[in-house]
Amino acid sequence: MSTKPRILVVEDQPLLLLDLIDQLAELEFNAVPASNARTAAHMLDSKIDALVTDIELGTGPNGLTLARLAASRCPGLPIVVVSGGVTPRPSELPQGAVFVPKPYRVEDIVSALEQQTIAHAA
Repeated sequence: MSTKPRILVVEDQPLLLLDLIDQLAELEFNAVPASNARTAAHMLDSKIDALVTDIELGTGPNGLTLARLAASRCPGLPIVVVSGGVTPRPSELPQGAVFVPKPYRVEDIVSALEQQTIAHAA
């Protein structure tokens, strides 16, 4: 019996966070919520299989900072960065990370994660 992949989901808008958590759970993922980058940074030390983070997270570090931290702490970690207000330049994303603009479908997130998993396995 395989374990469900754990995806750390970081979003400061509670309804968006809960919605994505629920949709990922329906697709057999174990989605772990965090509402800010500081909380999420502490959770990177636990067993996380992927990261999905919004860029704009209110006060404190933003999602791009978190994504770069995650990439340095967990090389090869699939990372998806989302935003409805900011479009990052490719140089702002960690190597291999994928940007998905809001509004997105959960299938867009899963596809971006799978694309990275396949690339890392090759």
